[in-house]
Amino acid sequence: MTSSLDEAILRVLPTERDATAWLSTPEIRKRLEERGHRVGYTKKVQRHLTALEADARVVSMLNGRELLWQRKPWLHGLQEGVSGLMSASEAVAFHILQRFAGNKLPNAVTRDIDPLFKAAESRLSQEKADSRIYRAWADKIDSVDGAFTLIRPKLRPEIFQTVATATFFERELLVQYRAAYKNDSGDSQKTRKLWPLALVESAGVMYMVAQDPNRAPRPEKGETEWMRTLYRLDRIRSVTESGESFTYPEDFKLRKYIETQQVFDFLPEPPVLLELAFEGNAGNQLRESPMSKDQHIDTLPDGRMKVTGTVTPSLKLRWWLRALGAGVEILAPKGLRDEFADDYRKLASRYGQTHA
Repeated sequence: MTSSLDEAILRVLPTERDATAWLSTPEIRKRLEERGHRVGYTKKVQRHLTALEADARVVSMLNGRELLWQRKPWLHGLQEGVSGLMSASEAVAFHILQRFAGNKLPNAVTRDIDPLFKAAESRLSQEKADSRIYRAWADKIDSVDGAFTLIRPKLRPEIFQTVATATFFERELLVQYRAAYKNDSGDSQKTRKLWPLALVESAGVMYMVAQDPNRAPRPEKGETEWMRTLYRLDRIRSVTESGESFTYPEDFKLRKYIETQQVFDFLPEPPVLLELAFEGNAGNQLRESPMSKDQHIDTLPDGRMKVTGTVTPSLKLRWWLRALGAGVEILAPKGLRDEFADDYRKLASRYGQTHA
């Protein structure tokens, strides 16, 4: 049975057709480590290579006192010539994957499938009857943010790769983190042990969902579940693997976490019944994209459209309402209406002042 380390070894080994046709055991270990595979020691790689040779998957030769290794060309198509076997549809799929997700994959994945990315580019560049329309597809689709676009914070590639690799292999991290709007302080110098559970991109910013293994639930205080926290990757000052692996928690499901915790709405509050009145066409988008599953639309006596639905108040909800300006009036709940009324009174006073 081929283990995951066996598969990784087979992918890094050259064949007789490659420019560098043989690799030593230390060189193989180095390539594995570069892809994020924790090998531990060279003798472990040697044992796996010996077992693969017994299965006739690899061959070796003695160069002085050093053993060199080579893979039999059963997977040669992954290294070269695969573009001739790849269909145009497959080439488009890999091309789009590289374009939209290539920078979100750990090295353990991208290093292994990089030949497929190159093959896709080669296949689409060929002058075949079907190449033009498939090649043109990449220029017919794109993705844009729905809100005003700010300059995204820079994310250091080495930070992302360390976090992504640890998330992929389920390894513990040692993190120094700078909280929002704070300079380097004593808190940012503190090293935290974290279990990286998932990576999420929101509005162009990458977040890690992590669990602190030292903060177990306290039933005596009503805590029944582990607390999971968001960490922005661009705010991580330094990160390394601790050398320990962790058992991925069975109770954590990323989609459920996003939908139920609503952490990406930022500062969520208990659900409320929201009632809004819209001027003119300001609320027409809600006819096609409801704000809640129980949304109901009526017409007020003054002709305005009234929309009612259960929502979770949050910063994102407030940003959306403020973006509508005078086109919307909050009828209920009273607390949110009073909050906006107070804000608008301050704005009216501020903009009513005359500046020289």
